[in-house]
Amino acid sequence: MWSVLNITIYDNDIDLEVIENCFFETEKFEKKYSRFLEDSYLSLLNKNKSSQEIPWELLSILKLSNKVSQISNWYFDITILPFLENIWYWINKEEMKEVYWYKNIVINDNTIKLENWVSIDIWSVWKWYIVDKIYNILNEKYNDFVINFWWDIRIKWKQKIYLEDPLQLSKNIWYIELENNSIASSASNRRKTKKWWHLINPKKNITDDKLAVYTIHKLASFSDILSTALYVSPIEVALDMVKKSKWLEAMIIMKNWKIYKTNWFNIKNI
Repeated sequence: MWSVLNITIYDNDIDLEVIENCFFETEKFEKKYSRFLEDSYLSLLNKNKSSQEIPWELLSILKLSNKVSQISNWYFDITILPFLENIWYWINKEEMKEVYWYKNIVINDNTIKLENWVSIDIWSVWKWYIVDKIYNILNEKYNDFVINFWWDIRIKWKQKIYLEDPLQLSKNIWYIELENNSIASSASNRRKTKKWWHLINPKKNITDDKLAVYTIHKLASFSDILSTALYVSPIEVALDMVKKSKWLEAMIIMKNWKIYKTNWFNIKNI
């Protein structure tokens, strides 16, 4: 899924089997849910539009996505894949109808059906599942470690995290000290195509009023998915989402460099 996983453990006794298991679980998840692999479960589901068995981890992702979709007033939508394919690949726009996933993903018992040509893309949410899963594996053995999955980070114990300038890649301008938390970010300066970048929504398609969003939460599941949702939503919707999201700390940097920040998002200048 074109992402780099780094695991740093601060301990003199490193069990390589535990580390290998972390990467094995990551690879297994990718083979099952990457939309870039034709034989993955997700690709076959999008192609056939139904499945007689829905895996529990996908059901968990759908439930959280549904919750975030609701509080974002449906600006966050994991059935945006047809539009993604339209700007990157090819698809007949006449096939695109309503993409609000809560209407078009039908789950009955253990079966799932996709209606009105929708397709699921979990690119914006899948990393949190892996980060939290790896955390649970390492947590049984180690007391001080950092999981960094393409800048979705979860730490155990304490760590100083540097935040880059949204306009200048590889230039850090702030840092924040975290303790037993996760941090995620969304910005338009990564993963660009010739037309647009990857952060879009089903209402306005392109979001261009923000430079970056940073979110902090104990669980990577919440920090990751909410960083995307906050970015693709209008600022008034994003600020309302922050108020409604328990234990979430966030910083939103607008295009004019106006910064909205919760009280405990304590950045410090370098």
